[in-house]
Amino acid sequence: MHKFFVNIKRNGKGFFALRVRDNTVGQITIDLDGNKLKILDTVDLAGTYLYPFRKLLLEKIVEYARMRELKIIPVSPFAQRQFSSDPASYADVWERA
Repeated sequence: MHKFFVNIKRNGKGFFALRVRDNTVGQITIDLDGNKLKILDTVDLAGTYLYPFRKLLLEKIVEYARMRELKIIPVSPFAQRQFSSDPASYADVWERA
C-alpha cells in the first residue's frame, strides 16, 4: 500500500512524497507561487524503481493543481517529457512559457 504526502511551507517551497511500506520511495520538489506551481526536481529514493513512483507523484501533483485551480510549470526534465508526450492530458493545468 502506498501513501502520498504533501509538505508545502509558507514560502511556497515543498515537496510531494510517496511512501510504500513505511519507506519514502520518491519525492518531487515544487515551488508554489500564487497560482503557479513549478515542478522542480525528482528526488530518487528508490533506485531503479523510481519511474512508476515518479509517474504516480506527477499525477498526484496534477490532481492537486486541478482541485486548487493552479497552473503547473514543468521545470524538471521528467515533468517536461511527460507533459510534452501527452499535452492533451495536461492542457488545463499546463502553463507554457
